[in-house]
Amino acid sequence: LTGIVFGEIKDDDQLHISLSTSGEYNISIGNRQWLQSSRTAFYANNYWYSTENNTLTLIRTSMLSGQDEFGNWQDMIYLWKLSSVNITTRIRTYLNQQFILFYQDFNQELSSGTMQLGMDLVRTVFPSFMIQSNDIKRGYISYGGMMFGDTEKHAGKWDTTTAFIKDGISGGPLVIFDQQNHVLVLSSFSEFMSTSLSHRGMAGGSIEFGVMGSIDPIPSNYTNSFIIYYGNNGINDAVHNWGLTLRKYYNKTDDDRLNDVTINYLGYYTDNGAYYYYHTELNLNYQQTILALSKHIHEIGLPVRYFQYDSWFYYKGIGDGVSEWESRPDIFPDGMAQLNNKVQLPIGAHNRYWASNTTYAKDNGGKYDFLIDKINQKSLPVGNDSFWTDLFYTARTKWGLVMYEQDWMNHQTIDFNYLRVDARLGRQWLMSMGKAADEQNLNIQYCMSLSRHALQSVEIPRVTQARVSDDYYVHLVDHRPQWKIGITSMFAHALGIAPYKDVFWSTSEQPQNPYKNASEPNPDLQILISTLSMGPVTPGDRIGYFDVDRIMKCCNEDGLILKPNRPLTMIDKLLQDWSMNDGTSQGELYSTYSTVGPDDSPYRFYILFASNMKSNYDIYPQDLGISVPYLSLSYVAWSWNNPFELIKFNSNNSLSITKNACGTNDQNSFCLWYISPVFQFSQPSVSSYSLLGELNKWVPVSKQRFESLEVPKSNDRITFNVRGSSLEYTQFLVYSESLGGVIILPCQLSSDGNGQIVITTQSAICLPS
Repeated sequence: LTGIVFGEIKDDDQLHISLSTSGEYNISIGNRQWLQSSRTAFYANNYWYSTENNTLTLIRTSMLSGQDEFGNWQDMIYLWKLSSVNITTRIRTYLNQQFILFYQDFNQELSSGTMQLGMDLVRTVFPSFMIQSNDIKRGYISYGGMMFGDTEKHAGKWDTTTAFIKDGISGGPLVIFDQQNHVLVLSSFSEFMSTSLSHRGMAGGSIEFGVMGSIDPIPSNYTNSFIIYYGNNGINDAVHNWGLTLRKYYNKTDDDRLNDVTINYLGYYTDNGAYYYYHTELNLNYQQTILALSKHIHEIGLPVRYFQYDSWFYYKGIGDGVSEWESRPDIFPDGMAQLNNKVQLPIGAHNRYWASNTTYAKDNGGKYDFLIDKINQKSLPVGNDSFWTDLFYTARTKWGLVMYEQDWMNHQTIDFNYLRVDARLGRQWLMSMGKAADEQNLNIQYCMSLSRHALQSVEIPRVTQARVSDDYYVHLVDHRPQWKIGITSMFAHALGIAPYKDVFWSTSEQPQNPYKNASEPNPDLQILISTLSMGPVTPGDRIGYFDVDRIMKCCNEDGLILKPNRPLTMIDKLLQDWSMNDGTSQGELYSTYSTVGPDDSPYRFYILFASNMKSNYDIYPQDLGISVPYLSLSYVAWSWNNPFELIKFNSNNSLSITKNACGTNDQNSFCLWYISPVFQFSQPSVSSYSLLGELNKWVPVSKQRFESLEVPKSNDRITFNVRGSSLEYTQFLVYSESLGGVIILPCQLSSDGNGQIVITTQSAICLPS
């Protein structure tokens, strides 16, 4: 093989690709081969043209150089001939980037012929790689299924025995890794709605990337691309930086997510698992129930800042799809606008797939262009007119809509023929929806989304959040722990999406509920996971059955959610063991952190969560992603229900996570530790101190509460500037060696909601400022 990328191939822990002029390519990390290319192939005219059987002819190779937002690049270009059509493939490498891009360029239309392939295959193959065994012990994670690739995700060993990788229309990104923190992330890089991964072969075999098998024809002037991203700092880090690469390319920032009221503040939900899901108070209609609920929430002082209305409010047609997205008079007799005037809260509103008899379609007497699939009883707005703008304008101005929830995305895609065969329609659908949302200053939540929808969101800034778990209903009725979101949250956060666990109950019993009188075994667990997800936090309790104190552990008095810097995700050690145990989870062991000051501040505070453990683990700082220079710091840790018993946590002192203590026999019990850095004053004498954080909050140290800190050059004091609601009262915990241990600091904020915690060797105090 000839051709060198990133300099000479050597044992340097970097990503390399070796290329040949005959079309082969190998991926190496340092001098060790990780992936060997398989075939290049294209399906056309009822026939596979492939390098495997020499029916695909390589006409010529060439090189091209250029520059883009990632720096200087170099393309190896292959021109292929099949029948009367030429197709170009390209491999792009960068001088100073740890990823490789693969392109397929179609200058001419390419038809399948009379025999189309299925939606779980691909009809073009480039790149492709053999699944091989070698002396490197490797595992993999494949995302798949609905809820952002959550429900059919899988892990296993990467070798010739690999039997299952979720692929096809429901497949998603693939993560391959070893035990030394080397990681490859493979996914589509463009045309997310029309490209797929396919696993060819029963065991081992190969992975192939290309156009989804059912797409026909492939249009002229169509280009797709795929990425292999490399990281050498573990799985969480590599997946995050893979996502940052996509977001940089598509210029998706965090601005809309950070300003989304439905992510930042406490809400109330009525979806599947909530008390009022297709269920009202006895002898009341929905309008009366919502008004009574609003009055009760105000009376108990719960700072709910928005309501979500689910699929029970609008008109449905053929196949239970949406015929008209307006409130029905039997649901809200006075209309949505009048209800909004009385409740005086913004809303999030649910929507599902469109029925074939939707009143908006021209074919049904409406004014908008829709494609109608009568066989599957569904339709879709083409997106070439004002449909989405008009729909969102009405909902925003008359209903008070701030968040549009697009649900049932898997069914709209899999069960709608036009989206299975048209290469550009899927992107057009979601982009036109997102453009209209941006025009109307609305945010979008994806629900029941496939990984292709998740990836497409990098082009749509207004998609700020997504469900990453099955419905809360399955937890209540089927006792399936849908709160286990630590793996899918890693994927969502990488793409700049806030992961949403779904609604919860704050008390165990909700009398006369519509779920066979189900009960919630551990409300604390539900609220904890919701809060640490960085997504919406949304009780769905019955009137009279809210536990206000329990809910308020999520937020300040105004309902502002106190969050970590990133979502709670499964630690690398458990991800590796999940794969090495052939897809059998060894437990739910998650971590996250918060900082005071900038993200690279040494004042970094960690949270470690454990539940359903099947094995014992000793966890050290490096297992939480703590790296140089923070590894040199000393830390103290304590259990969430006993902040007065501190233990040392450093490279020599681990936290012991045992299956007996952390949920082997009860899938709804959990362990939780908080970890704080320890610093020292140098004057008037050397003395250690640590900020433990706010008492009775799931996130004791958060950027929402702790605005900044100040340490003078004399290093004789530290000041933490805190904020909250006007005259808010709370309590903080600090550890002081000179003051004898853990101290509770009562704190009354000023009328402007500001305060200061000042710690010295002689005192610790919190004052309004």
